Amino acid sequence: MKSWPKWIILFALFIMSIINFADKSITGLAGIHIMEDLNLTSIQFGIVGSSFFWLFSIVGIIGASLSDRFGTGKLLAIMAIIWTITQSMMLFVSSLPMLIFSRVLLGAGEGAFSATAISHLCKWFKPESRGLAISIINFGNVVGIAVTAPIVVFLISNYGWKQAFFVSGICSFIWLICWIWLGRLKTPVSFEEEVSKQENKQNINGKDIWKALRSPVFIFTTFTSFIAYSLIVFGLTFNPSYLMKVKGLSEQQSAMVIAISGLIGAILGMVLAIISDRLYKKTQSLWKSRTLFTAICAILAGILYSMYPLLNGSGSIIILLSLVNTLVVTINTLNPTAVTSLLPQRRGVMTGTYYGVMTSSGIVAPIIFGKLIQDSGSNLAGGFSTSIYGMAIAMVIAAILIYLFGKPKHRVSTENDKRIVNL
Repeated sequence: MKSWPKWIILFALFIMSIINFADKSITGLAGIHIMEDLNLTSIQFGIVGSSFFWLFSIVGIIGASLSDRFGTGKLLAIMAIIWTITQSMMLFVSSLPMLIFSRVLLGAGEGAFSATAISHLCKWFKPESRGLAISIINFGNVVGIAVTAPIVVFLISNYGWKQAFFVSGICSFIWLICWIWLGRLKTPVSFEEEVSKQENKQNINGKDIWKALRSPVFIFTTFTSFIAYSLIVFGLTFNPSYLMKVKGLSEQQSAMVIAISGLIGAILGMVLAIISDRLYKKTQSLWKSRTLFTAICAILAGILYSMYPLLNGSGSIIILLSLVNTLVVTINTLNPTAVTSLLPQRRGVMTGTYYGVMTSSGIVAPIIFGKLIQDSGSNLAGGFSTSIYGMAIAMVIAAILIYLFGKPKHRVSTENDKRIVNL
């Protein structure tokens, strides 16, 4: 059996994840320029950051569910088309309403990406190797922020923030052409039959899905990811401004800090994912290899992030953010594997709902951050610090909850044959 096609598919989705997060990061990196050009306040810019997620979560749930019926490959192609259009139309943005409209549309186009990409990978990779595969996708997410940050800053400085968005749209179009060509690759027959046999063993009705969605494992796993995503949202919207206005770094230095800490975090996150995979192979316990692993990462992330306002100098900030990024990447890698294990027959619904709820953090968090920062008045550092401390405390609370309520005794049984999926 040839194994190279699955690695080509993984590489293509890795590239798409780079584009996906590059799209998100441009707004934060160009934040100061956008606010000056369109004369926006911190609260208004917070609304811009929030608007991206207004349809993001809803479309994520609906879109990922539709992928179970129409196919993940087709849905990914449709997303690339939407990204191309929305990023290109940024050339014509000249007011706050137009900016918000473009961000809402892009959010709708990107909402189902993570769930759909992971669902697509599950067709190519077996359970014991999915942690690594998902970590590579998450690595693309970080690369989308990290590696592209210097490029985006260069484009903004030399050509303008609108042109930076347009270049991102061109990249989406090129990816679309390549993906259409890759559509001829098929899942290996033996593995496809194995997956089909496993997932069609029983019919899944609405009661089974609802039972899985209201299980403690799903609720508290998703809540942990919801809090972890707020750290990502802060990094996408306000962290570049924080580094420049409060920490005193230049635009280029801020981009360097984001790039280096992002890359280190992504690489170390892959290492932790491999350790988790090996632990799963050894113990066959999702509780030990995924859920408990996540709880430890979450509490460490909260403790470390609380130190962020206390540090100065690019070196110490890079070290801290690298560690925090490592832990957040690991959380976002392992939690989807726990969620899909609850009801593998309906991966699209499970991952779509999970990502929909998780990313809804992006709706409220930017507005809260913007409000805290603007209300701080001349004490700008105080407004940023309050936001950071709030996320750190919430992260520790989430870690405690997932430890207490994600234990093996919390399980899901299907309606038809009462098969137990034990965590």
